Amino acid sequence: MAEYTERFFRSGALRIHVREWGDPSAPPLVVVHGLRDHSHSFDDLARGLLDRWRVLALDLRGHGDSETTPYYHVGQFVLDLHNLVRALRLERPVVVGHSMGGEVVANYCGCFPDAPRAAVIVEGLGPPPPNMDEELAWAVAGFRRIDQAIAGPPGLDDLDAAYERLRARNPRLPDERARSLARLGTRAREDGKLEWKFDPMLATMAVSGPFHLDYQMAFWRRIAVPTLVVHGGESGEFWRHRPGAVYLDPDDLSRRLGCFRDVEFAEIPGAGHMVHFDRPRELLSTIRDFLARRAG
Repeated sequence: MAEYTERFFRSGALRIHVREWGDPSAPPLVVVHGLRDHSHSFDDLARGLLDRWRVLALDLRGHGDSETTPYYHVGQFVLDLHNLVRALRLERPVVVGHSMGGEVVANYCGCFPDAPRAAVIVEGLGPPPPNMDEELAWAVAGFRRIDQAIAGPPGLDDLDAAYERLRARNPRLPDERARSLARLGTRAREDGKLEWKFDPMLATMAVSGPFHLDYQMAFWRRIAVPTLVVHGGESGEFWRHRPGAVYLDPDDLSRRLGCFRDVEFAEIPGAGHMVHFDRPRELLSTIRDFLARRAG
């Protein structure tokens, strides 16, 4: 099993954590996780790319082993990615983002069109068209989670409880991988319980208003590098509370993809929103093929 090194860099006032695999002289590739995830989720992907790339997996602020802040916004996460590239002097990195990490990658590429070599956005084209009742319910739940965070989250009794939580949310996740992520994604508290390695105050993201599609589309139009967009064939299950459990209908997907100057689209059968959990080999193969053709 390939080993990684760990380091911290400064992003504003915060120490941000990153894991690194591969030859430091190889071309760089940065992986950005989604909301309430962490860099260890991409260990398998990193190991599958290090023969060609220097792979860096970032813990965004408030996630994993990075420091926290009282409030969170996507712009701060873009700053973390930008400061990683600057601090480590990465020359034209490939940037890969999953879910909210895809939004971070897209905004970074839109702000700095000449900085990356290529982009990969996995399940990161934003949510379906908003339903304001759902958005309001999400905001109300966010305020409740903020109250809980201030009071102190209840915690997890042990690693088995963390494992069961992961398996419930990701039923396709192999048992051994779920147990590993439960161990790597939690830490001990002073009271003897465990907690996830993300800041409960990330709930502030939920109360900042609905996803602004037109604003995001403007960023997509500014991306100048080859871009791969990957969806799970069953990612609609992430929205299973909606009739038909459709993520993006064909017309909406086409409209969003049409914003990119140079885009390829791949759908991975049998994968839900957590493509890197559900079909890791297929995702790796899809990314490797794209990079071999478009980012050589």
